Amino acid sequence: MHKLKKTFALLLALALVLSLGITAYAAEQKGSITIHEAGGVSVEGKTFLAYKVLDLNLVGEGYVYTVPEALKDFYADYFELSEALGDFDYQVTQKIAALTGDDLFAFASGVLAAAKVANIAPASVTGQRGDTSVKFTDLPLGYYVVEDTAETTPVSALVLTSTKPNVEVNIKAELPVVDKKIIEEQDRVETNNAAVGDVVSYEVTSKVPDMTGYTKYYFVLKDTMSLGLTFNQDVAITIGNQALTKDTDFTVTAKATANGTEIEIVFKNFISYKDQKGDAITVTYSATINENAVIGAAGNPNYVKLQYSNNPNKVVSGDPDNPDKPAVPEGETPEEEVRTYVTGLKLIKVDPEGNRLTGAEFTITGNKLNKVLVRKDVYTQDENGTYWHLTDGTYTTQDPLDEGVEQSKYESVTVKYAKESVTEVKETQENVEATAVVGDDGVLRFDGLSAGDYEITELRSPAGYNLLEKPFKITIDWTAPENVSGPCTWTVSDTEAGDGYASSLESGAQIVDGCIQIQVENKSGTQLPETGGMGTTLFYIVGGLLMTTAVVLLITKKKLSM
Repeated sequence: MHKLKKTFALLLALALVLSLGITAYAAEQKGSITIHEAGGVSVEGKTFLAYKVLDLNLVGEGYVYTVPEALKDFYADYFELSEALGDFDYQVTQKIAALTGDDLFAFASGVLAAAKVANIAPASVTGQRGDTSVKFTDLPLGYYVVEDTAETTPVSALVLTSTKPNVEVNIKAELPVVDKKIIEEQDRVETNNAAVGDVVSYEVTSKVPDMTGYTKYYFVLKDTMSLGLTFNQDVAITIGNQALTKDTDFTVTAKATANGTEIEIVFKNFISYKDQKGDAITVTYSATINENAVIGAAGNPNYVKLQYSNNPNKVVSGDPDNPDKPAVPEGETPEEEVRTYVTGLKLIKVDPEGNRLTGAEFTITGNKLNKVLVRKDVYTQDENGTYWHLTDGTYTTQDPLDEGVEQSKYESVTVKYAKESVTEVKETQENVEATAVVGDDGVLRFDGLSAGDYEITELRSPAGYNLLEKPFKITIDWTAPENVSGPCTWTVSDTEAGDGYASSLESGAQIVDGCIQIQVENKSGTQLPETGGMGTTLFYIVGGLLMTTAVVLLITKKKLSM
């Protein structure tokens, strides 16, 4: 009977090994655990500790797990077992083999803490600069729990595995990421140009992270708008296909600061989306370009970052005023930036000697031309490529021939693709019209313009100076910066000069701090009517009559004197 139980225990222990997806090689006396980076989480600079929490004993051609003496009390309490029932090791292995998901994670956390209390010496390994994996070597065969000791970066869900003989696993954590773009019709761009009064729409995207082991998870978006952007309080959020409701599923607060507006979007009870791991999170909102917009090459930035929970073993208190955000920030993504550029037109009124004039009035009309930079990835078939096409239309770098990969998700397991990033420029047009008067400094400004074609007409000239006979047209062009935080380039050129329009650039045009600057000259003196006009005709008629009268009087006078 006892032999039968031993055989049964051996079979169950083997089932435990198979449930963990590891092939056993009993003849091996030493083993290894290799941990690869995954999910955006690097092993570089991380220290991992491997604690052996079950011993492995060779029995003939097979093996059985046994509980270390120092951990017997933990296993007895955790699984509510009694050594008096016999086959204690077998009962423990059966309990562990039945664990999945959060229950398995909770056990791993518990046995890790117990191993530390019991002073079980761990094996240690630290990722070096440039490493994509770390490896424990020369480990006695057994059942291990591996700890990621990082406190300030996302920790792995504790890896439970057995080294029989060599095991390779991915670090079990996902680093939440956030991406922000400006919405331009069907395109998503990092930079654009716009005019004061325009509405700029934004889209922030992320994914529901792996929340295994967490009982509370914080997920907070922090957005910072510069002074030239007015937040429109129009936040909309979807997770997967579910539209969230403001104040019920999330809250939005906006606080004015000396540098702009700080916006905080807090997801309520975010742990409730635990079963939706990987679902897309989409947040949209907008801002209006206001009169405080930076005019020129620097642009008007908008930043966003994500704050999130990063350690399932650490209980973090919520903020007293909002329990759905942490009292002290935990993990935080780098800031994502988008930027909107605005220019202006500066007319300087001068006389022929270059002296400033005042009192003139101009109107500007035309089509502003919004140019936006569109960056997109293009995939082409390439036998040396590193991407595969999935049936859902996306691409992945995961090799379909790797062990455990679900090949049915691949359009083809042999056709590879190469990725190339390309840039396109999209354009939209809109009418614009404004009137302004030259100030006491001889300067008139039309600020808040975007790229486009503009016609400028003088409606009233300075006192004592002639009105410009023809309007002039200019074209303002915009070139996006090479990176989102760099200065853009503005240029100006004449349009249709000589075809009913004066040249705007006779006095020269300059780009000063990203603003278009043009000098406009007025000439003084009374402007007489042109030849053929009624005024000169009248002068000719009256002059002729006077001369005729003078001749008649002269002849008459001579005759009388004779």
